Amino acid sequence: MRLRTLALGLFAVAATLVRAAAEEPKLIVAILVDQMRYDYLERFHDKFGEGGFKLLTDQGAFMTFARYNYCPTITAPGHASAFSGSPPAMHGIIGNDWFDKRTRKMMYCVGDSTVTGVGTNGSAGKMSPRNFIGSNFADQLRLHYQSKVVGISMKDRGAILPAGKQPTGAFWFEAASGNFVTSSYYMKELPAWVTKFNERKLPESYLGRTWDRLLGANEYERPDNLPGEGNLSGEKTPTFPHLVVRPKPQPVSAVVAEVDVPAGIGTSAGANAALPPARVAVPNAAPTKITYDNILATPYSNELLAEFARAAIEGEHLGQAGAGAPPDLLTVSFSAVDACGHKFGPYSQEVEDVTLRLDRQLEGLFSYVDKKIGLKNVVIVLTADHGVMPTPEFAAQQGFDGQRADEVVLLGDLSAKLSERFGTAGVLLVKRIFDGNIYFNHDVLREKNIAPAEVAAFIREWAFSTGKYQACYSREQILDGRATGLIGERVFNGFNGERSGDVVLVYKPYTINWGGKSGTTHGSPYAYDSHVPVLFYGAPFKPGRYADEFYITDMVPTLCAAVHIDQPAMCIGKPFVKVLAAP
Repeated sequence: MRLRTLALGLFAVAATLVRAAAEEPKLIVAILVDQMRYDYLERFHDKFGEGGFKLLTDQGAFMTFARYNYCPTITAPGHASAFSGSPPAMHGIIGNDWFDKRTRKMMYCVGDSTVTGVGTNGSAGKMSPRNFIGSNFADQLRLHYQSKVVGISMKDRGAILPAGKQPTGAFWFEAASGNFVTSSYYMKELPAWVTKFNERKLPESYLGRTWDRLLGANEYERPDNLPGEGNLSGEKTPTFPHLVVRPKPQPVSAVVAEVDVPAGIGTSAGANAALPPARVAVPNAAPTKITYDNILATPYSNELLAEFARAAIEGEHLGQAGAGAPPDLLTVSFSAVDACGHKFGPYSQEVEDVTLRLDRQLEGLFSYVDKKIGLKNVVIVLTADHGVMPTPEFAAQQGFDGQRADEVVLLGDLSAKLSERFGTAGVLLVKRIFDGNIYFNHDVLREKNIAPAEVAAFIREWAFSTGKYQACYSREQILDGRATGLIGERVFNGFNGERSGDVVLVYKPYTINWGGKSGTTHGSPYAYDSHVPVLFYGAPFKPGRYADEFYITDMVPTLCAAVHIDQPAMCIGKPFVKVLAAP
């Protein structure tokens, strides 16, 4: 009897060890593709290879109805929410930048004046995750397993926000130098493997190269040069083939540490002129400087980052600690689809081509991981931080109400009417609209005995009179829970009481917030901006297509359940149990 009991006990222990070995991966690769709409994986599926996106869509768990449950749907909030399971209302990253009501200055989402650059003397290094409130998946994994965590991206926010508060490292691309850099928040000097990678000077090899179609011209969904497409820097037409123009050396005063989005996208110069720029040109040691901004909207920036991901796995020995070791985490945020999409729109040949090329680049990365670690020992999760709207001109061609709203003109009209109505030009704290947020000058309102609710009601009626806006909510409505309906709920989730404005405006569908002649953007609560793919791959997940209701805030709790850790502090999502192999 004792022998039988002992045998049963040993069997149970062995079964537990086998289960743990099978379910706890050596490496988690968390990929975020900036601006990749859900429909790209459906529209281009038959043109993908077998080992890239198809590895995830056909052999993984594909959440086909995943959505962002807040607005504004833009890069920094998307990276923060996808990896924390909490919305901007809680983690506080309400935009790529916002107006700080206390200091009355611009605040960049990961800007930190208390730190210095490592690998750079420019402002590109003055970054950290300190503006993020709470914890995320990387933090929880590190707390539970003491895992190594590395975050990388072409964008600083794309590297910093997914990697959490105390990662092994976070590294991003500095366009002014062509190097990957970090800040003193993380370390005092670059690791040897990053320095060695920078010494390869890969960005230099992309300048002057031609970007042509991967496939024949007749194999693409639509013709080249659709309405509303813009030009790459140095080009006169938005058509293939594209030349990655080598910029002329610039005076140091003209060299900017980083370019957030392609020029002219998202806001107009006039709107920005009302405030100091979020980041300014930083003098460099050399009298003139070549910058590498021109590679950002091309497939070469994804190629560069995929190569850097391999270097990170090698340099930090991620997932290579041996049997029984805790899982490490590599977060990778690819940016080229976003930069390209802003220029050309989601139905362009360029966006289709950069997505097809990313598929091949992912296949190469996954093949490397398989040889180095074994895909059976790896969990992969892939999503996007937001989608994108068609260009207004293309939308209009398709019979939709596509339009451009010049916020400089709109704000000038509003300011004049506020002055006329309330007898003062100082009602607004700043003459700019920040992702729909308008800030009141409460000192002036108190001095003039003007009720904020009266100003908000006036702005609401003005907004509807313009024919540009779908909704308008006051701060009190939102904080009191009176912003009802689908749009109201998403505005509520995106509104942070400490950092957001006094009024939030939401444009009508197919309307974008600048008055240029080409390009497009994102930020709305509508499906084209909020519907994104979420894919899980690896032993903890049941392969299949799942059209169940799924929000971006459910991704992290599902991952946490899969690797047996607690969820982040302010996570509002819940694990999608149906997808777990062993819930």
